[in-house]
Amino acid sequence: MAWVILAVQAGIFAVWAWTAFRILFRLSARMRARSGQMLPGPRRTLQGFALFLRDPDYARDRRVLGLLTLALLASSILVRSVLGADHG
Repeated sequence: MAWVILAVQAGIFAVWAWTAFRILFRLSARMRARSGQMLPGPRRTLQGFALFLRDPDYARDRRVLGLLTLALLASSILVRSVLGADHG
């Protein structure tokens, strides 16, 4: 039973990582376009993160990443409860 939960957790993590990197690449492209530079710098990077938190264009991304994060945390709790406290 534990291996099934671990496999599901691995799948959730893979989707979470893909989603997070897709968001980062999308933000990076937007900040490069705004600054006109290949490496926009820390100020533009922080502006990109702020944009992600506020812009309605990223509402779906925020929701999906949040739900995947909650699913990942829930699966971690489930793995811990199935394996028991004495297994590490």
